Amino acid sequence: MTKLCSLVVTSLLLVASTASLHAQAAAPPAKVDSLEGQASFGLALTSGNSSASTFDLSDKLKYTKRGWAFGQDLKYFYGEANDKVTADFWNVGLRVDRRLMKRLGMYALVRWDRNILQGIESRFEESLGFDFLVIDAPRDKLIFTAGASAFQQELTPGTTSTFKGNYPAARLAGDYKHSFTDKAYFQQTAEYLPNLSDASAYLVNGETTLVAPLIANLGLKVSNVVRYNSQPPIKDGQKLKTTDRFFSTALTYSF
Repeated sequence: MTKLCSLVVTSLLLVASTASLHAQAAAPPAKVDSLEGQASFGLALTSGNSSASTFDLSDKLKYTKRGWAFGQDLKYFYGEANDKVTADFWNVGLRVDRRLMKRLGMYALVRWDRNILQGIESRFEESLGFDFLVIDAPRDKLIFTAGASAFQQELTPGTTSTFKGNYPAARLAGDYKHSFTDKAYFQQTAEYLPNLSDASAYLVNGETTLVAPLIANLGLKVSNVVRYNSQPPIKDGQKLKTTDRFFSTALTYSF
């Protein structure tokens, strides 16, 4: 897993060095008051010799006003195959950001997630920290974040964990976005959440997103969500798998 963390950090540094070549032009003035959002829906169905269905929902909302930003996001993946659940994942967050200087800001967030197949019935996170705007060019933005989090975790029935359900954690994250046009972009996010009460336990989460416009505000969104847990819960005497991936192709509406 050390190699995975090193790969994430190296990738972000490579992105930063590449994007900095385009950062010569000054960024446009930030909007004083704005609302932007995106909603996506994907669906796949099969029938005949096998029966399977998967669908996913996601949305993002962000309201900016005079140095403050209020955000909400949602991801939901659900799948069945031959009457057996193959995916049941929720991730919902609320976040408040405040710019302290042009490149320095602070944030507070509350997040809830659920991943039944990884043994997580419910997990809350409260986090507070700072972010630094490394690149702020017209088409490229890179933000690094550092903070502290508190987790409250509840497992599915019959599942146990090697560490306590309530624990403190650190939070290190990166968010890079390249805009090809106003409505077409590539975005990569990654976060590292080490458990401060158990050095062997940590989470690594990431999402890769590519959006291409179709007509007007409607577009096609391709995304890949990765959730890594170094110490997954134990069920029936066996550790569950450390990594879950959710790949999706969906229609998306942006405003």
